[in-house]
Amino acid sequence: MRIASRRVGGSFRSSLSDVPAPRLGAIAVKAAIEKAGIAPESVQEVFMGNVCTAGEGQAPTRQAALGAVMVAGGMESMSNVPFIVGRDAPKYGGHLMEDAIVKDGLWDVYNQIHMGNCAENTAAKLKISREEQDEYAIGSYKKSAAAWEGKGKPDLVVSEDEEYKKVSFEKFTSLKPVFQKENGTVTAANASTLNDGAAAVVLMTRQAADRLGVKPLASIVGFADASVAPIDFPIAPAAAMPKLLEQTGLTKEDIDMWEINEAFSAVAVANIKLMELDPERVNIHGGAVSIGHPI
Repeated sequence: MRIASRRVGGSFRSSLSDVPAPRLGAIAVKAAIEKAGIAPESVQEVFMGNVCTAGEGQAPTRQAALGAVMVAGGMESMSNVPFIVGRDAPKYGGHLMEDAIVKDGLWDVYNQIHMGNCAENTAAKLKISREEQDEYAIGSYKKSAAAWEGKGKPDLVVSEDEEYKKVSFEKFTSLKPVFQKENGTVTAANASTLNDGAAAVVLMTRQAADRLGVKPLASIVGFADASVAPIDFPIAPAAAMPKLLEQTGLTKEDIDMWEINEAFSAVAVANIKLMELDPERVNIHGGAVSIGHPI
């Protein structure tokens, strides 16, 4: 892995709301290639993840793109995701408009519930309290702030993330549950937010790095994946991580830093519990709860 460049600076409908996802992706890809110190023509293929593609035009990855040398990343402009209606002839009363952010990005089509309800399900199963989630979220915001103050995020293209500053710790305990009104634990404060952003990383074989005279930032020594029931997506990391540890011959104690996606605070807390991880080693610079979650 040569070097990463990420662009996760925009809150929902804020400074990046006029920039479409392919453009965000192009900025991240260009910056990653420049930081890698290689010529754009050295890149043989580009892979970019993108969930909400409605209204972005054809082949968003080709719009973002300027083997052995590859670029991988993701891009999302949630501010530009449209509301949609069906093409059928409207019934009496007109068509119902749907938010494509929810329909294409945040909806469990198998159980017909929002992903937030999946988080509630996991919290109930593992007896994760509202207080635990709030405490974790507050920690995420404080870690992100500390990372910025300590120059811990030098890989950003934008001048600074926006989301982590939009927090009021005093309101944490007073917010009502969003997805489950009765006995719910997931709130707007302990869940991630809607955001615009993109990220890219340049990957190459050791042979390509030697040929191009590139000094790697890191090496990928192993990878693993795992699948769980869709409703249990929050605990999928805990199914994959033991596979990777076994594959590499490492123990949990050998790992200095764990990165777990904070779609909801309940996700991180659940995996910390299931894997019996040291919380101080998880998302040490903050995560999606505090910097945003361009899906």
